[in-house]
Amino acid sequence: MPDERALVAATSLETGRFISAELSVDRDDLVALIDRLSMVEQAYVEVRLANDEFPALLVGLRRGIAVVQCMSGPESMALLAGDGSSAASEVVDVLIMDELATFTGEYVRGSARARDVVVKFVDGADLWSLGEWHDV
Repeated sequence: MPDERALVAATSLETGRFISAELSVDRDDLVALIDRLSMVEQAYVEVRLANDEFPALLVGLRRGIAVVQCMSGPESMALLAGDGSSAASEVVDVLIMDELATFTGEYVRGSARARDVVVKFVDGADLWSLGEWHDV
């Protein structure tokens, strides 16, 4: 297992506000952070590899569920298809930075599965092999 480092900006567990300053974290710290954030009412995390501006994964979390987005360039965004955690017609609000954004259940996945996508990304997996992406 490689000791990959990622740059992470996330909701503060203390204040509940998004802190845009990126911190360099290792894989284990990233997993622990996402697990902690997935247990709070609302949270958001951005993850990118230390040597690359793009792609970046953007994850909105809400008590056990998540929506994963990929910013593959300054003007390019895609949503990862959900895993059936919510009905496709269900509407879910998750944080994107400090604002609530509404998504349908077709883009909702369990937070543990979202975390696994982020870990595979940090470990070097091809982004497009991590699931079905839909351009926004």
